[in-house]
Amino acid sequence: MREILTGIAFFLTLWAMYKLLFSDKDELIECIKFWFTPDIISMFRGNYWEDHWAEFKIFIWLGSATVVAYGVYHL
Repeated sequence: MREILTGIAFFLTLWAMYKLLFSDKDELIECIKFWFTPDIISMFRGNYWEDHWAEFKIFIWLGSATVVAYGVYHL
């Protein structure tokens, strides 16, 4: 039962944080592209700080859902 609640909490948190962090699906896809682009390439393209901001948003998005799911599972 707690596995089901953990999954529900995880996906609800993903959805809620998606609404807060990303304006639309295209912004999420752009952040994922930045995540897979090495920082040195972003630096040469002139997108170094945009790359860091995009990676931070992905980290917050996935990290918050993981922390909530961990808390639900272990309570």
